[in-house]
Amino acid sequence: MSKAVQSILILAISLMLTVDAYAETVVTRVSDKQHVTMSYLISETKRSDLVLIGEAHDDKAHHEMQLSLIRSLCTPKSPFVIGLEMFQADSQSELDNWTAGKLSEKEFQTVYARNWSLDWSLYRDIFLYARDNHIPMVALNISKELVAKVSRFGFASLTPEERRYLPTGATCDLNNPHTIFLKDSFQEVFKHASNGRNFTFFCEAQTLRNSGMAMNIARYVQKHPGRKIVALAGIWHAVKNAIPDQLERSESTLTNTVILPEIAELNAKNATPGVADYLIGR
Repeated sequence: MSKAVQSILILAISLMLTVDAYAETVVTRVSDKQHVTMSYLISETKRSDLVLIGEAHDDKAHHEMQLSLIRSLCTPKSPFVIGLEMFQADSQSELDNWTAGKLSEKEFQTVYARNWSLDWSLYRDIFLYARDNHIPMVALNISKELVAKVSRFGFASLTPEERRYLPTGATCDLNNPHTIFLKDSFQEVFKHASNGRNFTFFCEAQTLRNSGMAMNIARYVQKHPGRKIVALAGIWHAVKNAIPDQLERSESTLTNTVILPEIAELNAKNATPGVADYLIGR
């Protein structure tokens, strides 16, 4: 048996196992509230330049769902990269070294810990799959130190040097439905004391994160035209009125599909096409 045939068989078996593992998954097409098959979702997803898969960062099941979709999309005819909110752009060379097999798992864990505070085990299987299948990974986030500064003192507090590699501005757009969510979140988190925080600054910081990730997505595609990006990000960054909205504002022509896990705040009953394309629940 040739290596080419072996590869095809292995890929087919992997896809069947993935579908079996998620046989009880309910996929809802948000536009008409209809349930669709996982195969249909995968087929539709392949038409987009950018696939955003949301997550609650500490939910292991959400990461298992992300890996299942990544496996299903992994075909020789459809090369893609995995975009990561969890890594800041200045860690890109280390991500490259990981997928090239130049870093040990222990060494890469150190890089991960420098970028993200949640348990390594939540993302480990995704990272190993990317390395073992030579799928490039792209760091999408901007400096957490700059985000923290904007959150406390506003975008205007950044120096020209700090703004050098950032989007041109981070306006808190009161007409964006996402701003309403941010305001509710801010009031909930700081309902007892604001700790000196200003909502406008908080909103600018979140907008900066969304626009920064959108900028890094667009920059990657400019350098690698035709390459699909499967981006993993928190639910409230992945929603249509966050990263996708910022891409549209920057006049990007990338098509996108947003897939979110069902949560209490976003479910098959209350989600709208302005928020997501598909919801995945059980």
